[in-house]
Amino acid sequence: MDIIESEKTGSDPDLQDRLKDVNITTKTSTHVGWQQEANLGPASAWSKIPTEDADIASQYQALQYHLFELGYPETVDRTRAPRAAQDAASEKAVVAVLHHAGKTTSICLEGGRQAPGTMYMILSSSWLSKVPSVINRGLYTLYVHKAVTFHAGGTTYIDEFELPRRVTYLVNYFTHAATEGQRNDGKTIEENLDCPMSTSHYLRDVINDRIWSRSVLHSVGITTPETLAFCYKPKHSLVAVPSNAVIHEYDRKTSPDFVAKEVSTFLQELSENKRKMIIIRQSKRTQTGSSDASVFSIEDLSCIVDAVLKMLNELQDSNSVLVEAYIDHLSAGRTEDAKYLWAAPSADVGIRCRAIVCRDFDHTPVCTPLICSMINKKIDIRGEHTVPMSFETAMKTLNIVDKTFIRAFQTSMRAHAEAALQAIMDREIKLSFEERAEPGAQTDLIGIDYVLTECNDKVTAVALNIDTHKYITDAVVRDNFNSFADGRIVEYNRTIDPVGIFMAAGNDISDKDIGVRKVSHMNKFTCGGLDGMSVRPFVRTVLTRSQYFLMSGKTILALGAGGFSKMSIWTFTVKSGINLVMVDSNPEHSVKDLAHAFVCYDISDHKKDRHHAAEIVNLLKQRDIQVDGCLTFWEDAVPLAAMVREILGTRGANVEGALNAKKKSRTQSTLYKKDTSIPHFVMTCQYSSPSFLIREPIDIDAICNKLSYPLMLKLEHGNSAIGVSLVSSAEELRKKHRAITDCLRKEADHPGVGLGHGAEMLVMEYHGGTEHDVDIVIYGNKLVGAFISDNGPTNFPSFTETASTMPSVLPPDRQAQLIVSAFKCCVDVGLSDGVFNVEMKMTARGPKLIEINGRMGGFYLRNWIRRLHGVDLAMCAFMISCDMKPYVPKIQPHEHLMGVMVLASLHSHLVNDNNFRERIQGLKDKGDVLIQMFGDHIEVEVDEHEEPHGHVGVSGTDPDVCRKKLLVLCNELRIECDTYKVSNFVRYFRY
Repeated sequence: MDIIESEKTGSDPDLQDRLKDVNITTKTSTHVGWQQEANLGPASAWSKIPTEDADIASQYQALQYHLFELGYPETVDRTRAPRAAQDAASEKAVVAVLHHAGKTTSICLEGGRQAPGTMYMILSSSWLSKVPSVINRGLYTLYVHKAVTFHAGGTTYIDEFELPRRVTYLVNYFTHAATEGQRNDGKTIEENLDCPMSTSHYLRDVINDRIWSRSVLHSVGITTPETLAFCYKPKHSLVAVPSNAVIHEYDRKTSPDFVAKEVSTFLQELSENKRKMIIIRQSKRTQTGSSDASVFSIEDLSCIVDAVLKMLNELQDSNSVLVEAYIDHLSAGRTEDAKYLWAAPSADVGIRCRAIVCRDFDHTPVCTPLICSMINKKIDIRGEHTVPMSFETAMKTLNIVDKTFIRAFQTSMRAHAEAALQAIMDREIKLSFEERAEPGAQTDLIGIDYVLTECNDKVTAVALNIDTHKYITDAVVRDNFNSFADGRIVEYNRTIDPVGIFMAAGNDISDKDIGVRKVSHMNKFTCGGLDGMSVRPFVRTVLTRSQYFLMSGKTILALGAGGFSKMSIWTFTVKSGINLVMVDSNPEHSVKDLAHAFVCYDISDHKKDRHHAAEIVNLLKQRDIQVDGCLTFWEDAVPLAAMVREILGTRGANVEGALNAKKKSRTQSTLYKKDTSIPHFVMTCQYSSPSFLIREPIDIDAICNKLSYPLMLKLEHGNSAIGVSLVSSAEELRKKHRAITDCLRKEADHPGVGLGHGAEMLVMEYHGGTEHDVDIVIYGNKLVGAFISDNGPTNFPSFTETASTMPSVLPPDRQAQLIVSAFKCCVDVGLSDGVFNVEMKMTARGPKLIEINGRMGGFYLRNWIRRLHGVDLAMCAFMISCDMKPYVPKIQPHEHLMGVMVLASLHSHLVNDNNFRERIQGLKDKGDVLIQMFGDHIEVEVDEHEEPHGHVGVSGTDPDVCRKKLLVLCNELRIECDTYKVSNFVRYFRY
């Protein structure tokens, strides 16, 4: 492979031998609890070692010290047996973290928890290589030859790779800003890469500029210090000039007298505002804190002017000199009234507060809990190397104990911090390719530094700066403190969950706050424990961007374009950079304009699917179309897609599994035979029911005495509950069978409900209980994700779905039963890979299978799951079809959804009446209603086998709130009527 070496990377021949087997010693302890020898040298393909690697031994030692004291296993050196090519998945997320001690270990450990084996800690630039991208002309692809890899349970390895791993996301801490000026070779590494990354040299340069960052803070209503700034050759235009700032462009010809006059005027204004001290500092790219800041009394005019002029003479391009008010720290309350003995004993103590704000995977900012520390406000400007504590504890230390105030103030700070990142994100969206510098760069993580003070007798948070790197250390230390005590914290004589203690300490927020202040919910960072909590949303973003990067440029064959409701999937496909090759019977289908290639081929007669599969593959060959995956979201095309995959050799459910799922009697009979004892679960046959196929009316006589009534009569290949009836006797069975088969014989009688496969019917046992959908993601016969929704009673005698709610209101153990049973039913019929929709009944004795749909759930389910759980089932299906295991983030929903189907026969006014249509659009725009129509127009004339035309829903904090809102909405929109009792459909949706 052609390896391009960094132009700015020097080398030291003497380092080569020193780094082959490094003998690590520690200054922090005389007893080292880990192996002190490790191969930290370059990957075997390299002969030179960068001079920046002189510090690599101490970096590795710090990593081992971190792992050791937090109870993780020591790193195992596996470089003597490099990872072979067959050990790697064909394509997977490879997050390269250019490591600096104290900053990125927590990111890697959290990544190892969320997606084991995806985090690659890089200690040396010699472990990487860049080659010209084969996908994006003019860009480069970054490869990993060697890394410290992170896995579940904190397990780590030093690995070398026979086949270098392509980087899907870069986290760059080889910068001046992150290493306090020690190294900057990360700038060369990140240049012109084709992969996503968190910020870039240019974006860091902008955000780390104090003047620019304060303009952002001011624009979202965050208080900043009064400031006088002299900017030398500024590069970046400000978002908004703070009202309390005076900004001058400085050049070498600027008169010292002008500087002295401006400083004098500024100090006079500060004096009038009762300020007593000022700080002089430089704002520069390599800023690492307040080490170059000086504090003066505002009365020392001559000293201040001299200091400013001295700094101005040393200014480099795009740097600034700032004269800013020293913010008086919040004073402690009356110590004689202190509730706690550990409250602040003197007026010398102040609070420094830092917020870590991450861009989450769904592009929403999430501010994790604030990190506070108590400092000596007379001597400690920087507030570093202090014990971290919660905001509530910091307040109590100053004898401020009002819980309502503490909670509201912290919520307000978090909301404003999230608004600051949102402002940065909004700006970056508008940047041109040249302004962004690196095409995959965006700001995914910032820290904001605050001082708490008192203004007009009110506690006020004054933000000093935004930074992209350095404040992550405070978050890591806070998380380590809390997780270290996991299981050892005792309160009221009982050991309790540390997450519970943490959230009880003023970190949880009300649902009202979420709506009014637009602040993220605590579930965004608490799900997963305390360790890594501060960077958890960031890691989700890293992994999500990685999988979208992997999928961009893939070519996927889709069989069956479906109707109006499927168009959102195809729009999403193209927007994600996926090349869509569509095969459909309709030559004028609207998806034709979106598709990379459109193949018109009649697939409606599914009795000829084997022939169709061969013909479709031949058509692809004739047009020289090569695909990476093949799938369908159209129920009738599930077996056909499996047959095409069989020929192409792509991943997905095999033909037998697809046919087992499509034929309902075959589904039940296959599972009924799974009666072998399972030591870790129950036998799968317990979820099945006896069923009998009716090919001809004469078959009814043979089964009448084999099953107990009532029975369910349904189409063998049907869906959407078309043709489903409950029968109570043999006579009724014959009558219903005759009536259904008379009107549902061929595909044209009711397109899309399985008649193209045949018109056979089956009967099976009827089970009482509640009905549920389990949408399940499976890769390699292993569960990746599962999402449960509850369905209300049907509008008998129809069995079409009526109402639904999500998340499930079932007890946790019942939900677990549904997930296990749905998973086992899928894998035991042969559905080894894919996204499937499993319909279950929850009976008194446990789950019973209704049927398996061998494709992603339809109607509203994809939208609901994406909103509540952050998982796009369509992307999961695409990834599996391309032989990639999807990353499924684990987030507990913080809201509840509830909705009801609308029918053309009863609710055509919702579309056809302008007043109702405008009312619905207004509610939708305000976020008061969730609505999805499954067709672009309503046909009022419908037959008895009616399918839903749309779905109307609401959101709320719990099922009771949702139920009340939905009933009010349904009455207002005339969805509730004598023949469609929504109040009856939703009455069981309660905990």
